[in-house]
Amino acid sequence: MNIAVLIKQVPVSNNVSVDPETHALVRGSSEGMINPADLNAIEEAIRLKEKTDGEVVVFTMGPPDAEKSLRDAMAIGCDKSCLITDRAFAGGDTIATAKVIVKAIEKYGKFDLLLCGALSSDGATGQVGAMIAEYLNLPHVAEVQSIEYNPSEGSMIKAVKKYQGTSVKLQCELPALVTVCFGCNEPRLATLRTKRAAKSKPMEVYTNAELSMVAEDTGLTGSPTVVTDSFAPKHTKKAKMLLGTPQEMAKEIMELIENEKGKN
Repeated sequence: MNIAVLIKQVPVSNNVSVDPETHALVRGSSEGMINPADLNAIEEAIRLKEKTDGEVVVFTMGPPDAEKSLRDAMAIGCDKSCLITDRAFAGGDTIATAKVIVKAIEKYGKFDLLLCGALSSDGATGQVGAMIAEYLNLPHVAEVQSIEYNPSEGSMIKAVKKYQGTSVKLQCELPALVTVCFGCNEPRLATLRTKRAAKSKPMEVYTNAELSMVAEDTGLTGSPTVVTDSFAPKHTKKAKMLLGTPQEMAKEIMELIENEKGKN
């Protein structure tokens, strides 16, 4: 089974800067790492590969330093990678992002299964995976806990997901796209040996010279949604320490509650 894993490099911390004009994150202003849910998608892909042979190719779209996340993914066990990078793609919304990634996947080759994290830690829209499936005309199963595949059953996978406290098993024909929940498995760790090996694993780099995307489909120009403003939320609530006997503190708590009710 040939599997593509779509990952995103996200900031390590919340200490990132925002472009004052576009209101987009300046991704070069902070150290990046693989989005946590994408690590679960990588683990799921490697487990499937180990059962079926084939290979795992990891894709990401971002600035040139996103190569680090691709090398990290290959150190974990992915076989090849593809970096999609060009200033023309910068600042795109989820629609523009999905269009570029689809173009890169189509250029790279055919895959039996596409996996990605259900949500990213910086945006958490959960939209890009579904959009890619739609543009590729593939069936899509969202927010799964695990994937089962038996070669004897033909081109069919079974995806297990949680729904209202119950586990639900869905059958899906391949090729398909599946988004994987954060924390659904235990991602393996890289070793010094695998980190060294990752440096020599093949990596394709696609810029707009290779993808030939028109301006109307990429970046800010190709984004139907626009961020008009961004700001840090104001924190007005304060903690109040209570001292005294349980009865005295209970009385003071009631007074505080009544005061808050009076403000609303």
